[in-house]
Amino acid sequence: MTLELATEQKNNFTFSQQSNLVELNEQYRDAKPSEIMKFTIEHAKNPVIFTNFRPLAVAFLHLVTQPKPDIPVIWVDHGFNTPETYRHIERVVERLNLNLKVYSPKMSAAHYTAVYGDIPQVDTPEHDRFSEIVKLEPFNRAMSEVKPDVWLNGIRHDQNAHRKNLNVFTFGSHNTVRVAPMFNLTELDVEEYIYDRDLPDNNDYFDPTKVEEHRECGLMLMK
Repeated sequence: MTLELATEQKNNFTFSQQSNLVELNEQYRDAKPSEIMKFTIEHAKNPVIFTNFRPLAVAFLHLVTQPKPDIPVIWVDHGFNTPETYRHIERVVERLNLNLKVYSPKMSAAHYTAVYGDIPQVDTPEHDRFSEIVKLEPFNRAMSEVKPDVWLNGIRHDQNAHRKNLNVFTFGSHNTVRVAPMFNLTELDVEEYIYDRDLPDNNDYFDPTKVEEHRECGLMLMK
């Protein structure tokens, strides 16, 4: 393939379920996160960010909003966050001027607890139902309403075994292409990114749909 043809194909690229992600991942295998973001914003029609404001997530939010400050930031507030997490979110929204879109479950945390009791044990049918109520249903609702073609997320290859087998560009649920610009970074890389920019981080976080750090909450498993 000539350089001219490769450039033309790159310029005409659009994100869809027919995109050649194998070739795209090869092209951007050694790219910087900022280079991945530049390409993504140039070619995405309706990109959105999904975040949970977990520790180190502020680096991803800072990186992604630099080329497109008004990009919608979707957050599912399941209602079981720590008080410090809620305070952290207020700080980050103000610092980065995020275009935050909040989606909440149809059943509040107080309602769920009153009816079903405490958060169920993981890997049980009760916990599957819990995850569906507090995270998956609001996520699916957000996807159906916003209708993005690109879903930007902050996953990295070093977070767990499942994510190690993903890539920068993968096909996601709701006919989206998932883009993880920080996929090839390490935890130390991200910590340095935050330190160098004096960004506020969250050190008091709990995800009731994961409980244990190595588990998936369900969103990355959806097709």
